[in-house]
Amino acid sequence: MTHTLDRADRAARIRSVWRSAWDRGQVDTLDELLSPTYVRRRGPAGVPQDRAGFKESIRAVRAAFPDLRTEIEDIVEEGERLAIRWRSTGHHSGAFLGVPPTGRPVEVSGATFARFDGSAVAEEWVTFDSRHMLEALGIITTAHRAAVDPDLVKGVHRKFITGVTVVTADDDGTPRGLAVNAFSSISLDPPMVLVCVQRSSATHPVLHRASHLGISILAADQVDVAKVFASRADDKFAGLSWSRGGFGAPLIDRSCAQLEVEIGERLEAGSHTVFTGRVVSARHDDLAPLVYSGGGFFDISQTAPLPW
Repeated sequence: MTHTLDRADRAARIRSVWRSAWDRGQVDTLDELLSPTYVRRRGPAGVPQDRAGFKESIRAVRAAFPDLRTEIEDIVEEGERLAIRWRSTGHHSGAFLGVPPTGRPVEVSGATFARFDGSAVAEEWVTFDSRHMLEALGIITTAHRAAVDPDLVKGVHRKFITGVTVVTADDDGTPRGLAVNAFSSISLDPPMVLVCVQRSSATHPVLHRASHLGISILAADQVDVAKVFASRADDKFAGLSWSRGGFGAPLIDRSCAQLEVEIGERLEAGSHTVFTGRVVSARHDDLAPLVYSGGGFFDISQTAPLPW
């Protein structure tokens, strides 16, 4: 079988092997798809698994959910990488995470990002929303329906003033990024920050498999940059002045501040992933930041500070 045929056949092979392993418990069929040196990374700061460890985790899940069914809803391929969107359902019939069988139906959805080496999967990154599973098991309790109208909540958020950041990562030598205003400091000792990124973003898979993020806080004269990175342009870096930080993350030139962050956790929260990490490099200039509020951009240098 040629390499070209392998590429064309990948989606069908993945669907076949996943059905055998997850739905029927025939975990040795994974050997047809996974490299002997395969590595799987799952959840926030999870311990990497090799092929044997992955098989054992499938056995454990199937022992707890013997009627498990996993549906692959979409597969997107780009070069040697694939993004797989999936949904798993089953009834809790055996002990799981220390919880005795409840008989309850459980549903989990998520995404797997795979990197191929030739015809075999060499590495995978897995992200999923564990909230529904934990709620179904009775480990946590959350409201199924918001008590406040979503449009009202949106109106409240529009009153909150934020800066504008461009969050970036290296994608095998190609810079990728998007505009994000959900950025915050966590602590100064150790220096940690977080950013929230919508999982439907085309940049999300790149950020999820990266080890480091670049965060550029835009200056007041960079509205044009903010608009480009808020768009769906294929090459947002075209014609843009940027440089790599000491840890390889792309950083936007002329921004008023820059950080490089080593990712520590990837937390699934509703429609977003919360990336937390340790600041490994930082710089700032005496430039006014770009400010965002109520759907518009503002230059904070044009305002006077209030006495206090």
